[in-house]
Amino acid sequence: MIPALLALLHGDDPKMDLLYFWAAVLLALTPVLIFGTIGVLVLKKIWKERREADAERGIRNAELQ
Repeated sequence: MIPALLALLHGDDPKMDLLYFWAAVLLALTPVLIFGTIGVLVLKKIWKERREADAERGIRNAELQ
């Protein structure tokens, strides 16, 4: 019942539809960007620690392959 009433109140406004679209895109992309950034930072930290540990043991990149 309430969505039907909202549809009646909203009417057919293209500007409002565009606003709803961009709000939905923003809502969808925000967590993806946040968690993606956290994931990238964690992976970079892991790779850096592995390189440092390998350097301490004297392993070079050519020996790993």
